[in-house]
Amino acid sequence: PVQPDPPPPSPEELAAAQVEELLSSLTLEEQVGQLFFVRCPADQALEDITTYHLGGYVLFTRDYQDDSGAWLTKDQFVQTLSDYQSAALADTGIPLLIGSDEEGGTVTRASRNPNLFAAPFPSPQAVEAGASGHGDPFAEDAYEKNSALKALGINVNLAPVADVSTDPADFIYDRTIGKDAAGTADYVERVVSAMADTGIGSVLKHFPGYGSNADTHTGIAVDQRPMEQFVSSDFLPFSAGIAAGG
Repeated sequence: PVQPDPPPPSPEELAAAQVEELLSSLTLEEQVGQLFFVRCPADQALEDITTYHLGGYVLFTRDYQDDSGAWLTKDQFVQTLSDYQSAALADTGIPLLIGSDEEGGTVTRASRNPNLFAAPFPSPQAVEAGASGHGDPFAEDAYEKNSALKALGINVNLAPVADVSTDPADFIYDRTIGKDAAGTADYVERVVSAMADTGIGSVLKHFPGYGSNADTHTGIAVDQRPMEQFVSSDFLPFSAGIAAGG
């Protein structure tokens, strides 16, 4: 009897085959370079992409400014990122991850440049406070914000903040939605889903959960919470974000 044709490969199988083919075309040095998602250097940013075969750049405030500290125009900024991508494609053929922190509120980068946005994006708590009662304010804010970032050439937003904090005295509180684990998980799920719809990557932070710890930008914190607390509370928003595609 005639054997039936084998089923066509699934999209996942095709993607896996493409990844393997691409990896096999890279040298070991190029493969190692792709593991690094680094802060964009102040000097020789274009050259370093090729020198180290980098996987991506994370942008900070200075990367939205010229050497004199003046804000880049939209055309200048978009062209800079385009040049970075051209260098990566000429080197390995793999596009760069280009990331920036645009949580809204105290941690914003792109939206602080008045040539790119009319005003900095609001914090999660401010988004909720300003909601009209119609639609999903978190999803709408996330879609608007991340669509605009994607149009500039940013393809990873280091957001949302998935930390659980209900105490305004916590260092991390102002950057969170300010709710318990269940409320934070709901917020994270809605934001990540909206970000996925824009085609931009999300980053759930700060794993395993910041809690009430001091500012670790300026010192070291030792967290004494029991593992059970992470499992029953802090991990929940991260699990929700992963399930939503984060």
